[in-house]
Amino acid sequence: MLFGSEHAAAGGFYNGPLFTILVILLTVWIFLKFCGWAKKQALSAGAKKGIFILTAVGAIAFNVMYSLGNSAFERGEGLNMATIAVVSALVWVFIFSYALMSDTK
Repeated sequence: MLFGSEHAAAGGFYNGPLFTILVILLTVWIFLKFCGWAKKQALSAGAKKGIFILTAVGAIAFNVMYSLGNSAFERGEGLNMATIAVVSALVWVFIFSYALMSDTK
């Protein structure tokens, strides 16, 4: 079950706006804490450049993955591919943010 979707279908707490707001606030707080930590780190200019180039390529790849995930879901194959696309894109957001926020050596 994804986020207790069985309970959400019944109109429970997970389906309410309060839960959505709490998840968004928690996510923003985690991201800001991570960026604060990354700002104290240093990364070489070459590594930063590589991450920026991979981000451009990743933007296309993640869109393709998400499109394939939506197609699979419409065919009734579940959310596996879409979940992989979203989670991998979120991981890359943290990698890109680290490169963006860290000082250059």
